[in-house]
Amino acid sequence: MILCATNRLHMMDEAFLRRMSGKFFVGRPSSDARIAILKTIPDCALEPEILDRLSVATTNFSGAAVRALTRGITVKCIATRRSKEDYKVNYIEALEMVDRTAQQYQIFFGCETLPRLLLRNLRSNIPNIHQLPRHSSYTGRIVVDLCSGYVRIEVRKRNTDPANNDLSIIEYELHRTEINVQALLGRLSSYGKTRNVQLLQLVDLNLLASQGAYDEKKVFETLKDRFDECVAYCRSMIVYDLDALVGVNKSESDSNMGRSTSSSVVNQNIYTYVRARFRDCAIEYCQDESTDKIERWAVAIIREPFLLRQFCSDVQFARTPREERELELERQKAEYQIKCVKCKDYYIENENKMGNCAHHDGFIYDNSEADLTKYTQSEAMLLLAKLECDVINNVERRDELERQKNKFKWICCDAVFVSGNVGGCKKGKHGFKLNENGNLQQNANTTDDDLLQATVQQWEEAYFLNEEYNDKWLLLLQNRS
Repeated sequence: MILCATNRLHMMDEAFLRRMSGKFFVGRPSSDARIAILKTIPDCALEPEILDRLSVATTNFSGAAVRALTRGITVKCIATRRSKEDYKVNYIEALEMVDRTAQQYQIFFGCETLPRLLLRNLRSNIPNIHQLPRHSSYTGRIVVDLCSGYVRIEVRKRNTDPANNDLSIIEYELHRTEINVQALLGRLSSYGKTRNVQLLQLVDLNLLASQGAYDEKKVFETLKDRFDECVAYCRSMIVYDLDALVGVNKSESDSNMGRSTSSSVVNQNIYTYVRARFRDCAIEYCQDESTDKIERWAVAIIREPFLLRQFCSDVQFARTPREERELELERQKAEYQIKCVKCKDYYIENENKMGNCAHHDGFIYDNSEADLTKYTQSEAMLLLAKLECDVINNVERRDELERQKNKFKWICCDAVFVSGNVGGCKKGKHGFKLNENGNLQQNANTTDDDLLQATVQQWEEAYFLNEEYNDKWLLLLQNRS
């Protein structure tokens, strides 16, 4: 009988493997298995409540590494008890020993060990324990939005069959210090512990550099090796730092229509591969929480908003209620006509370009009055309409009244104010930007007339307070006097 062992089964020649009559996979111990090994530490050496937290810190430890840790903790306690009779290893000391063991066995996440990160968080009073609700039905897909500061976990709605694509999102706000991949490892390790994950793989630039993956072929080999290793386990989690692996190219251009920005994915091949692997994650659907239940989790960590939208759309990741509202708003912008408060023409927001709106941006004054009375456009329209009625009703004074209609002038260009849409002295985009939130938009509870009245009033109030035009009006008034 010949027994063979390898740590790289997926790299073995298939012809050789076919000649082996039986193959048995022995992977890293799961969270429950690590706790079982850690329980061999005497109660007098370690507080029992620390075991649960150490199971997170020992993520990706082999059985030999966990055994070495238990021996180290036991020996340290026995040696210290010679001088301190009631001594027990506390959590910080235990983490330091876990860190030394991780370095000895080369168990790194990116550029550092997980216990080193947990120690840093502990000293900064950052919570390390994050739990996934146990009674939710997960799809195995998680997206971390570093830009908005949220982690989104995709779940199936209650009492739905996995064949149905009825999905929703559980959303948690990130801690203010969770600003990069390394800072998120504590959270993700806790998630893995909750689901009894046996292997947690981080795929980022540090991994590629450590493997010497500087060309595309080597990069794909590394990505495939890590994914195949995860597939070998019943319960695994693979984490992709998508910004580092893929990258986004941004370009800006200026034209007479304004400035435009375009974004595109830099490494399309890697993006396509990661996207396909993200879709391959799966959680076996069964009534009980069996330890043999297959759970293959995939986590995408993304900072760039364009990449986040593109990736979530491509993998058909469930949307949050906020994203649903934004999508509905985008649909409205592409379909609904809005009446411009400046030129009174109708336009569609997605087709709103620089130069489409010809308008006046100043108030109106009565050139026949000594005090040059100021009016808004709405007020001047009413006065002009009244004059036109007088022209019709007083035929003998028609010439006089017709001349009075020319007394209203725009302060912005000194043009005579007339009724109707006849363009203006300024050109720009439709709509009036009140603040940094953008143009006013119609909502479901507002009629078109109500919206128009409200925004016209705000537009008229804004140009009525224009300092440049008020100074010009004061100068005209001084010259008149």
